[in-house]
Amino acid sequence: MSEAILMPRLGETVDEATIQEWLVKVGDTVELGQPIALIETDKAQVEVESVAEGTVIDIVAEVGETVPCGQVIAHIGSAEELAER
Repeated sequence: MSEAILMPRLGETVDEATIQEWLVKVGDTVELGQPIALIETDKAQVEVESVAEGTVIDIVAEVGETVPCGQVIAHIGSAEELAER
């Protein structure tokens, strides 16, 4: 079962962030805690770390897209799940 990667909440006053760069692509294998994206708020640029290990099976948010905190930006699962898509 895939794990959803959510746009993190970076503070009480931050409601959204913008994807600046993906450090991985669909099909890449990632480890727990590995930086997978750079996001930017009005106050800082921050790395998003993987909350699971496995294969990047999709990237939902595009570079330049502003995403509300808590919204899904990618999924990490198994290589089998990627093959099923």
